Amino acid sequence: MYRHENPPNCRSFADTLKTGNPASIIAFNPVVVVPVVCHTQHEDYTAGETAAAWPECPGAWVDSSGHKARYHILSCLGPSWCKGEPRFPDELVIGYTKHVTTKGGVITWDVPIQKNGLIPQPFLRQLGALLPALRPNG
Repeated sequence: MYRHENPPNCRSFADTLKTGNPASIIAFNPVVVVPVVCHTQHEDYTAGETAAAWPECPGAWVDSSGHKARYHILSCLGPSWCKGEPRFPDELVIGYTKHVTTKGGVITWDVPIQKNGLIPQPFLRQLGALLPALRPNG
């Protein structure tokens, strides 16, 4: 929608977002697009929103007309955003996380947040299983 030459556009949004901190990083999210792509030369990483499919990570960067954005996936550990119980076994979550990170990509896992601000125990347990598995000798 904003990938055109005249403001408001991705460039004007990126410039405004970086005004307070030029070192900040941004992505533009056009909702779910698989495979993950770089949408504009003004983003630093891909939004990578996906829920039903976990795409193959091609490497650390996604190229768009000579501009490289860091490969990033955003997916939910539950059946939907901020809901339910973990939907996959630890081994699957660990395996896909390793698939992305060993190629230089980045992954963000969505988990529910309770009204008291805490993450439900089943998700804490699953996230806790990731740490030793992602260590160099894990």
